[in-house]
Amino acid sequence: MDFQVKNGDSSAQVRERLLDAAEKLFCERGFSNTSVRDLTRSAGCNVAAVNYHFGGKDQLYKAMFQRHMGKVFTEQIEIINEVMNSQKPTLELLLRRMIEKALEPLARQNERMPMFKLIVRETLNPHMKEDLVELEAFRDFIELVRNVLVELVPGLSADKAMLCFYSLEGLILQPLLFCDFYAEIMGAVPVEQLVEHSVCFAAKGIKAAAESK
Repeated sequence: MDFQVKNGDSSAQVRERLLDAAEKLFCERGFSNTSVRDLTRSAGCNVAAVNYHFGGKDQLYKAMFQRHMGKVFTEQIEIINEVMNSQKPTLELLLRRMIEKALEPLARQNERMPMFKLIVRETLNPHMKEDLVELEAFRDFIELVRNVLVELVPGLSADKAMLCFYSLEGLILQPLLFCDFYAEIMGAVPVEQLVEHSVCFAAKGIKAAAESK
């Protein structure tokens, strides 16, 4: 149901409603088939609000991606901190918690799945030349994971930890972003089984990297 125009809303409330509307409509219709008027009607604000808050539809699209990825980074950072502050932090525990959270949309087919499918479409057919993820935030996240891997795995260098992060990202993102494609080829794999396999595969690979010359 569309929002009704509300008087007296704060600037922050209007901005968040526009981002919510953008995530819903861009996922449903795609970038080209979603107009500024569609977005403002759904958000319950006037047409000028898109330019005022974001500078146009393109920048609203970018801000929507950045908000989504910011939530993903925040959740994973919270998991890392919880594991590392626990009594017995281990590589397997860290991987299990991180992978379970990352694959949660796949397990529950929750409201985040349309957004991940939009990421696939944007990756294959980009509408913008600009980066849709805040690179500085991504660099900070990579550095955190790299440092934690070095701490948990004896003998793992920082350079090898970076390569391990790169591989871990692929291990998680590939089934998440292309789940429908793989399901047609090999049938549906229970998410619990996928998590266990991914944890085992990643842990052994990271430890092997630490032992290699």
